[in-house]
Amino acid sequence: MSHESYLMFKLNHSRYGIPATAVQELFFLPEVTAIAETPSTILGVINLRGKFLPVMDLYHRLEQARPPFQLTDSMIVLEWQTQRIGIIVNQVDSVQAIAPDRIAANVCDRSKESLPDGLVTGIANVEEGIVTLLNPEVLVQHAFIETVFNLNSDFNNGSVNDALKHPSDSALNQGLYDRFDSQERQILQERTEALRCSINEEDSTSLLPLAVVGLGGEYFGFGLETVHEFTEIHKITPIPCCPPHIVGNINLRGEIVTLININNVVDLPMNGVRSLTAGRSPSHQQAVVVRLDRRVAGIAVDDIFDVTYIHPSQMTTPPIALNSAKDDYLQGVAPYRDRMMSIINLSKLLTSEVLVVNEEV
Repeated sequence: MSHESYLMFKLNHSRYGIPATAVQELFFLPEVTAIAETPSTILGVINLRGKFLPVMDLYHRLEQARPPFQLTDSMIVLEWQTQRIGIIVNQVDSVQAIAPDRIAANVCDRSKESLPDGLVTGIANVEEGIVTLLNPEVLVQHAFIETVFNLNSDFNNGSVNDALKHPSDSALNQGLYDRFDSQERQILQERTEALRCSINEEDSTSLLPLAVVGLGGEYFGFGLETVHEFTEIHKITPIPCCPPHIVGNINLRGEIVTLININNVVDLPMNGVRSLTAGRSPSHQQAVVVRLDRRVAGIAVDDIFDVTYIHPSQMTTPPIALNSAKDDYLQGVAPYRDRMMSIINLSKLLTSEVLVVNEEV
């Protein structure tokens, strides 16, 4: 039975899921600029690498009260066919595969006609609770978006810029950021500037999708081609007579997955993954589940920060370090936030003699 992967997120303390195939990228909340005479479901736009990205008010779309934004909010970029939108959510939780037989039809009839047919595709009962599943096609493909502005327009085009309202009318002054102090607004502006970086049209297909994780206070990038999902670790079952990097087994919705600690391989202390003890339930511990051919493994990490895209030109050869174990698995380094991120070749790492994972599905 085929499982579809969903990106899980929270909105007003409720849990939602959207097919991961429709998610182009996600990042922390930047500034949103309001546009004149747009529908109430559109908050405004951001400049995403030189192109307009309309930002939908998902709270309004789901007929919920919208609280002031927080610095920890995230923006999810959804793509359907040739259209893209951004939605702002409280928290991105994980990517989970859900079997069709665990999804029930929407048990509640639509109470209001403004909520379109097909927006909610069903509900699922997952380990963390009930999840409402949304249809990305219904969210993205609305004719009114194209009537406001051309989604493929260049952000630097003068006629397009004329559509932008004066900064005094931006979303920053509409109560959305009321809780933000001057330091937090500076962080917003830095995020916005980072997203402006333009990439040539012909180079867009060369972008490298990465999951950005934290280990031992450092940033690491894992290629999404081998990443299957993100999950929280609730309980670890120890495996006798295993090397130190084999932490134990975890139960991933009935599938037994071996959990490994790669700290030593990437030159971090083996105790760098916080509270990681077999047989106990660590607090706030997360794992990146990776699949390579028929191999599957969970890599224990401290934090999962982002799914981002970089251009190969942004990746540079790391400085030569004598006796560095991670050199064999390090593709390069790239800037992320205020530091450099090490990009790990997971395929090479998982098939190495140093780190053998024989788990098969």
